[in-house]
Amino acid sequence: MVQLMKAGPEAIQRAAEIIHAGGTVVVPTDTNYNVVTSPFSARGVERIFDMKKRESLSPLTLFLGDSLEFTRYAYTTPLTEYLAKRMWPGMISFVCWQQPTVPHYVTRGFGTVACTLHSNKIHREIAHLVGTPLAGTSANLSGTGNVPDVSKAVDHLGEDVDLIIDAGLSPVDNANTIIDFTFDRPMLARDGAFPLEEVLRYLPDLIIDKSKDEYKALAKQRVGRPVISA
Repeated sequence: MVQLMKAGPEAIQRAAEIIHAGGTVVVPTDTNYNVVTSPFSARGVERIFDMKKRESLSPLTLFLGDSLEFTRYAYTTPLTEYLAKRMWPGMISFVCWQQPTVPHYVTRGFGTVACTLHSNKIHREIAHLVGTPLAGTSANLSGTGNVPDVSKAVDHLGEDVDLIIDAGLSPVDNANTIIDFTFDRPMLARDGAFPLEEVLRYLPDLIIDKSKDEYKALAKQRVGRPVISA
């Protein structure tokens, strides 16, 4: 039977204990409910892939506890650091080349990592208590849309996760915008909750004309590409 707790200090503490031990928890974010685990728990990561029936070449995202963790887990540039200061906390993820600190089972061998920093206090407090980012993705079966309501997470993953935190409806029924900085020019990987017109103010040369399938094909071509030096 699923363990469901209302959002609050007790639920936050319990979630941190479970994640620290390598378990899986459904948590609220600024957008979708997400299922998360420790990025350093191979068992927790594989459980997420199994319960979601997720494609094996679909990396998880690192949800940072604070912006200072960005350079610890991703090879940043002056541009990505500048944008992080302007756009985080926010509903946008940056894909960069990964630092050696990120386990490859999280990023599925791509050599890249998606990082984001949300403003949701529950999410951030859990990450602070765990002491690392949270590795996660939407709390649903893959390909079934957004998860603004915890009831969908219960229906889809309730029998497989260790805890679900109920914080009511998400403020936004959408997913993060994703920008990939590992190509010659920044590329829009997903148009989401962060306004595209705001992104274009900072990135006027952003490639925005690739379909989801075209982007995935380009991303798979770079598998095995050496990680850039610091």
